[in-house]
Amino acid sequence: MNSWSIFLLALMCFPVAVRADEPRVALPRQVYWGASVSVTDKDSGAVVRRVTPGSPAEQAGLKPNDVILQIKGRKPTDRQTYEALLKSTRAGDAVDLQVSRAGKVIGVRLTPVPLPKEVFKNVEVIHDSVVTEHGHRVRTIMTRPANAQGRLPAMLLVPWLSCNSVEWPLGPSFGVAKVLHGLAEKSGFVLMRVERPGVGDSEGPPCADNDLRTDVAAYRAALQALKKSDFVDADNIFLFGSSLGGALAPIIARDEPVRGLIVSGGFTKTWYEHMLEIERTRLALLGRTPAEINEAMRGYSEFYSMYLNWKLTPAEVIRQRPHLGKLWDDEPERQYGRPAAFYHQVQELNVEAAWEQISAPVLVIYGEYDWIMSRDDHELVVQIVNQRHPATARLVIAPKTSHSLDVYESMEKAFKEEGSKFDDGLVTLMIDWLKEYRNTEN
Repeated sequence: MNSWSIFLLALMCFPVAVRADEPRVALPRQVYWGASVSVTDKDSGAVVRRVTPGSPAEQAGLKPNDVILQIKGRKPTDRQTYEALLKSTRAGDAVDLQVSRAGKVIGVRLTPVPLPKEVFKNVEVIHDSVVTEHGHRVRTIMTRPANAQGRLPAMLLVPWLSCNSVEWPLGPSFGVAKVLHGLAEKSGFVLMRVERPGVGDSEGPPCADNDLRTDVAAYRAALQALKKSDFVDADNIFLFGSSLGGALAPIIARDEPVRGLIVSGGFTKTWYEHMLEIERTRLALLGRTPAEINEAMRGYSEFYSMYLNWKLTPAEVIRQRPHLGKLWDDEPERQYGRPAAFYHQVQELNVEAAWEQISAPVLVIYGEYDWIMSRDDHELVVQIVNQRHPATARLVIAPKTSHSLDVYESMEKAFKEEGSKFDDGLVTLMIDWLKEYRNTEN
């Protein structure tokens, strides 16, 4: 998913401020504006891309191509400042914006509302929170079949790398989100998701500043809470690891045993190896010649070794090796919206060692058109697990499916994200597997 050029804030949804001296008060709901915007790191404001009909943004008069110059008198000079300004807004309180429209500067007053809960068929949505080992209160979103009785099997999502939210009140917009909604409605399982610190309703520093351990602490706290839930069968809890979560799931399960794991779009080798693979694939899809790719990979191997193994920031690498600067088109201190320290910790992970210690059933899903992660890494999971526990892990190749579990006509269209469709056969596959391996003795 081409995230290194423009940061897309799909909903303009951010948490409402919470006082630190009120730990027992329920987490307030994040605010909703109803506009999609593009935010760059330049002093050029935030460009409105889309306005949702009937939303506070439309009611306030915001229009596509408007440029938000100020929020409450302050300039959104970069992404982090923009996020901080939005987090300071509260539902019901008017927010004054300075907007550039067709060369004229105008004032717009917008009144945010609380973000609505997601809507499912015959499913109850439960909002709660857990506290991580770092003291951050983070939002949990649980779904369970309406009118369900007794303790139910459950599954926890271990999500991706980006700071995007794990809930979609306006409807799921991409494949993984649609899979999760399908599981909530059709599986008969309880499904739990947890927002990372600084995302959605959750407290904590901005997600863009947090390291990997901060995120993982939220997943561990959520799993522990799920096991203690009054309506969950603690012997029938599964993990679903998506993207980076596919590598984190076995690490979490190694310390907090679960009934089984489903992983999709993860990595198994080192992050350094992964980054070299994705850069090579990306260059090929961009149409570079074999000679150009070979030359670039020599630079990337040097760059990523210094960045990941020497634990430097991208800016520090470029200062020491100026000739590598032409290869880097992301932020000086961040990559894909996360700080360099995040990736230093990812590089430290020994995912293969974690899989060696997993004896629970494993379903590995790989999209045929996943250009971000490699098929080899997914095959390696099955090889490692089955070597110690034969016939425990199963690999499924999803035809024409991308990293995000959307369906495309070709790898090239998946790379460009052109013309995606969704095949709910993945939902059926996962439900059948979950029912096959759930413990029915309880």
